[in-house]
Amino acid sequence: MVPNSTSLTPSPVPTSSPTPTLSPAPVRYHEPPDEFVQDRITYVKRATITKKGFRLGSSHIWKYGLQYIRGSDKKEVYYCHECTAGKNKQELFVINGTSKVRNHLEQKHQIDPQSGIKKHSSTRKSVLDQQKSAAATNTFFWKDSMEKFKELLIRWIVYCHIAFFQLENRYFRELLFFLNPALLNHLPKAAKTIRSWVMDAFLSKKQRLREYLQRSRSRISISFDLWTSPNPYAILGVIAMWQAFYPYSIFHMERFLYGLRIPPRMEAYSIRMEYKK
Repeated sequence: MVPNSTSLTPSPVPTSSPTPTLSPAPVRYHEPPDEFVQDRITYVKRATITKKGFRLGSSHIWKYGLQYIRGSDKKEVYYCHECTAGKNKQELFVINGTSKVRNHLEQKHQIDPQSGIKKHSSTRKSVLDQQKSAAATNTFFWKDSMEKFKELLIRWIVYCHIAFFQLENRYFRELLFFLNPALLNHLPKAAKTIRSWVMDAFLSKKQRLREYLQRSRSRISISFDLWTSPNPYAILGVIAMWQAFYPYSIFHMERFLYGLRIPPRMEAYSIRMEYKK
């Protein structure tokens, strides 16, 4: 009788956790802006304002960042590509040597301080994934984005008759910060600042309107309308229509509504003088 044979299988070899490997391949980042705003301070890329022939140093830190000029004191600061790719707020330290930047790259982004090579691990997000996340959520605003936010905020306040002090409301601010935490560094805390924004926008629009009127290629037709606002104050509206000249010999009809204060005495002379202002 043949004895039952038993098959011996080798025991599984224990696997260790993935060890970081050094990746010498250069990493490509999104092109940084020439100018941006963080914490209400403007930063300008140094390469855009210096003379031709400007070059970064030979240190490996310049593979992962650039020099920017801080608008508040004109000091050079370090802009980190890895922070942008990983949707982290820029620390923007003043450049006094390279030791502080090396420590930042090692502690925050696992970049070897001697070789300048980034350590990768299978458990860590790839740079591509970090860049995709950064595209969806930015922790700071570009200057253009800040200007657009400011314009939309002013339009909402004016068209919806929002009181300036509403911007100080804690619950409203919590709502905005929930939608984008970066607004914490840009949204004014005082109603007085919001009011100055609105007045600056009004004066800018007023000056632009004067320029439009000066470029008129036809007589300006004026009509009037009187109504009561929610205040309730009486308001005399003035509507102007004229033909404006555009390139390629195209004429376009323009129409604007003016807000006009009511003078104490409703006389034709007073209204005419008010309109001339």
